[in-house]
Amino acid sequence: MIGTVDLVIDSDTNASRAAAVVALQSGQRVLVVVRAADARVARRLRRSLLKAAGANGHQLVVITNAAVVCADGRDGVEAIVIRHARTGRLSAVNASAFMPPGEQRPRQRASAEGERGY
Repeated sequence: MIGTVDLVIDSDTNASRAAAVVALQSGQRVLVVVRAADARVARRLRRSLLKAAGANGHQLVVITNAAVVCADGRDGVEAIVIRHARTGRLSAVNASAFMPPGEQRPRQRASAEGERGY
């Protein structure tokens, strides 16, 4: 599992794909979390994002059959907790930005209450 990334994306929408491509093109490390359980989905998504961005394969990780359950931080996004559906296991990743489903841009700053309870 990755310990630190620049951006965590919790969906596979057109906006999230565009954000991933921009981040990859600027040299950032990106983690995409997809609820679909099919490993082929991850391979196709990974291949298309890397091709669109012209990026290095070490910059991108795609996790399937998982969901983001918490985004937290004091003055901005600092940590993302992911639940793996098959096992129920939780894992955490350090991140400086997060793009939840339905958002058009990644969040880098937390609200006054923080990002708890996403």
